[in-house]
Amino acid sequence: MDVIEVKNLKKYFSSTKAVDDISFEIAKGEIFGFLGPNGSGKTTTLRMLATILRPTEGEIIILQKNLRNNIYKVKKEIGYIPQKEALYPDLTVKENLEFFNIGYDLSRELMEKKIQEALRLLKLDAKSNMLARTLSGGFLKRLSIAVELVHNPEVLICDEITVGLDPVSRHDIWEVLKKLKKHSTIIFTTHYLEEAEELCDRVALMSGGRILCIGKPREIADNFKAKNLNHVFAKLAGGEIN
Repeated sequence: MDVIEVKNLKKYFSSTKAVDDISFEIAKGEIFGFLGPNGSGKTTTLRMLATILRPTEGEIIILQKNLRNNIYKVKKEIGYIPQKEALYPDLTVKENLEFFNIGYDLSRELMEKKIQEALRLLKLDAKSNMLARTLSGGFLKRLSIAVELVHNPEVLICDEITVGLDPVSRHDIWEVLKKLKKHSTIIFTTHYLEEAEELCDRVALMSGGRILCIGKPREIADNFKAKNLNHVFAKLAGGEIN
């Protein structure tokens, strides 16, 4: 079953075509990645899926709800993790989890249960009473993820969430995403191509606001007669892929 359907999606900023007529579907339980150079339209696409930006044209259907008429219902069923953490530094880890989930109509008992689950999953148990500003970059990223898990989203949208992390922290985040796949559909962007090859069921390769191709990472590399996704990007940068 498709959790997300996007039809002829466009986003223009004045005369700039940030996203230029793209269409795709994402199935339930997939980890789906958007890849492409800076300015290719990846983040703009994710922000439209996350209801942060309104499309210029086109349709977005999430969980069988058209965003045009159901934006607030969809907001409650998705989670969005931006590249830069948006946390309150002078609240504790647990207080951040509580504050950001006040609007989801969770009972006190259910919120506490989901907070404890998120703390365990992200290995934040021992840091629950620490102020967010005292956390390292890796643990801040874990907290950003945990904040979006408490309301149990069916779709989790992640925008370059491993940028700047050390290799160990990055691999820890990979393992978390693999576990979350059991009950959430995950969409993310990344500049680490080995990350896409490791995690993604399928990827969309974007350039100039358009989707060049969609498929499994290995299939895309084979289609462009490349050794791997890094080699595909080298061809793209060299003008070999139009």
